[in-house]
Amino acid sequence: MTELRDKDQTVLHQIHSGNNDIQQITEATTLSNRKVNYCFQKLEQQGLIDVHKPDGMVKRVIDGQKRVFEHPKQAELTKQGRKHLSEEQPDQYREMSYEELVERVHNLEAEVEELRESLKTFREQVRSQL
Repeated sequence: MTELRDKDQTVLHQIHSGNNDIQQITEATTLSNRKVNYCFQKLEQQGLIDVHKPDGMVKRVIDGQKRVFEHPKQAELTKQGRKHLSEEQPDQYREMSYEELVERVHNLEAEVEELRESLKTFREQVRSQL
């Protein structure tokens, strides 16, 4: 199997942790809808996930507003996907180049900042409701 990109690894981990549709992954990460969709395609081609699109509509709160939209594509890990996650090297960062590590740190910092902003917005919304 080919080496997975960081984006693909992120999507696999999100599916494993319960965020199993494109919208949930987009909301939980810094990845765009288009990038998550592409990751779904790549991971499905490699046999790590099964993708399906449920019929009907879904109602969710996004950015503090109730939204109703077509149910997004969902994925579940295959046996091979679960095996891949269990075989991950805990020292995976040792094999990364300096440039890859810097990019990874920048991506993680951006994700943390986005989470901070989301939490701040959420707190403000809760306070305004109290």
